Amino acid sequence: REPHGRWSMETVTVAEPGPNEVRVRVVASGICQTDVHARDGFFPIPCPAVFGQERAGIVEKVGSAVATLAPGDHVIMANPSCGECEDCRAGFETYCVNAPRLKQSGFRSDGQSLSFRRGDERIYGSFFQQSSFAGLTLAMARNTIRVPKEAPLDILPAFPCGVNTGAGAVLNVL
Repeated sequence: REPHGRWSMETVTVAEPGPNEVRVRVVASGICQTDVHARDGFFPIPCPAVFGQERAGIVEKVGSAVATLAPGDHVIMANPSCGECEDCRAGFETYCVNAPRLKQSGFRSDGQSLSFRRGDERIYGSFFQQSSFAGLTLAMARNTIRVPKEAPLDILPAFPCGVNTGAGAVLNVL
């Protein structure tokens, strides 16, 4: 609820998915130093907020324009990218110029809508366009990746963040 505050569990309402979003039941989520930094105010996301960006789950509902995922799909949610900037169009989504806004604004990809509410209270989220600390969350379909149903959802949250970061450090330094 506040920078440097204690983590807490609260009941919130999640919005319906927009045309290019999916609603995911989070099965497993890791906690990363990035989440702690965000909670402590090092990123511009307002409080109160739902954090979390290492995640795996099951799609519950898809937006009207989503054709690549379906309810029941097992998924991991990767770092967000817009798909429209020059870097994304060139295949370099890691360098998306809109990534900071998508990751840290507290708003959904449209820049105005919120994923969560608690009664009339605004709850910020869409952290990395997923806020995986929520049991039910919204994610951008373009950054949600279907995985085989037999893949262990309790292990997969490490791959989109921790494994990629570690692999990148090793491969780029070596």
